[in-house]
Amino acid sequence: MNLIESLQIEAPRMTSDTTCIAKMYLGDFHKQPQGYLNGGATLAFAEIISGMMSNELIGPDKFGVGQSVTANHLRPVRCEGALTAHGTLLVKGKTSHVWRFDMLDDAERLISQVTVTLAIVDFDW
Repeated sequence: MNLIESLQIEAPRMTSDTTCIAKMYLGDFHKQPQGYLNGGATLAFAEIISGMMSNELIGPDKFGVGQSVTANHLRPVRCEGALTAHGTLLVKGKTSHVWRFDMLDDAERLISQVTVTLAIVDFDW
């Protein structure tokens, strides 16, 4: 089992040239000891989505790797239902991409806002 499966992330999809959406289904695996969503799970969710979406936008000879992830966790949420990520590609450069994600709960309340910077590197395997 990989991290995507462990986090229960549904395949993300582009909704325009610069936006995407994805869901992460929440359960006991995502809980911190107090029973709320662990912020680290939210950060991993954002970094995974940004990499997958950037890789769709660049050629097969390059891929995106996480360089920086920052977040503001704005509201605690119990680990029930799903967390929906609405992503916007802010910068689409030759050597870096910057994504911003609004993380919403099932009531469409803003839970976290996450920014991910990816380095675009050569795929030389």
